[in-house]
Amino acid sequence: MTMTETAPSAATEAPLPPFTVIVEWENAIDVEDEWAKRAMTCFQDELERAHNRMTVKPRVMYLYDEGAVSASTIDNVIDEVAPKLRTLADIELVATPGLTYYKLKNYGVARANTDFVIMLDSDAGPQPGWLEGLLKPFADPEMMAVGGFTVLGHEDFLSRTMALSWIFNLPSERKQTVKRKKIHANNCAFRGDFIRSNPFPDLPAFKKQCGFWLRDIDQRGFKWTRTADAMTIHAPHPGYKFLAWRAWTTGMDRDFQGYHTVTKSRLGRVGFAFQFFASKLFRSWKRIVTKGGEVGLPVWQRPFAMLVTLGFFGAALVGQLQSALTRSFGPLPESPGARTPPAAFVHG
Repeated sequence: MTMTETAPSAATEAPLPPFTVIVEWENAIDVEDEWAKRAMTCFQDELERAHNRMTVKPRVMYLYDEGAVSASTIDNVIDEVAPKLRTLADIELVATPGLTYYKLKNYGVARANTDFVIMLDSDAGPQPGWLEGLLKPFADPEMMAVGGFTVLGHEDFLSRTMALSWIFNLPSERKQTVKRKKIHANNCAFRGDFIRSNPFPDLPAFKKQCGFWLRDIDQRGFKWTRTADAMTIHAPHPGYKFLAWRAWTTGMDRDFQGYHTVTKSRLGRVGFAFQFFASKLFRSWKRIVTKGGEVGLPVWQRPFAMLVTLGFFGAALVGQLQSALTRSFGPLPESPGARTPPAAFVHG
């Protein structure tokens, strides 16, 4: 899969409101350089397509851990693959004191001062119509958050296998993706005042903050939506070693989620681990068999792909069981806002 797809529909000519784009430079450290560069080029191209509709230059913040990467590294990538970014947007390279993924997002949100804030991963390439797709739902004054449609890029056996097995939908699954009760922090937008008042929670988990955040605002009655018209292509996992680590963290995170949403008993958490393993393995095997052709996975490779997913979800199962048997959790942090939408966010 290339980093550029065809726009789903022609964009309207309505002006785009002022917005800030927050891009973390954590993922770009992990993935192959080529994918991060493709993603930045796609981002530049999307800003250029929408340039004439912008009332003011967008603000783009690249947030990075100053202990892991230097500002010159990001500057060099911009100069190499997306030099027009410097004229299309106001670029800021923001050094942070060792912050991780969601803390980087929150740090950027706190610095943003525009009416709308967009979050994009450094290894996710926006496709034509992405900006329009993310911002259009905010025509509804009660809309607080919009989740885009992220698909996993693929170019070899492992990436094709994971494109069929990962949490993201396939490009053909537009109808399915809009029905999912999820927002991924790699491709989403918010009203600025709202996300500043309701940042991602600080949790002892690797990648579950966005899910718990969405669960909280949904319970409090805030309006959000998910759209298939704001697509990004996310870089694939960079090899088997990274995938093994990601499987382990998936299992640990799933136990944390299960503790707070399913059962707090250790026995129940063990049962939930096996349920998760079986459901995910069944889903991935079914998709490998029935949709392998969509990602270019040859029939003869599909049994091997099934073995890879068995290993991945098997490792996740071990991580989840280890967590269920040894870890204890406290209560979730208090929600930053009221249990119902405050007057400042209620319209009509």
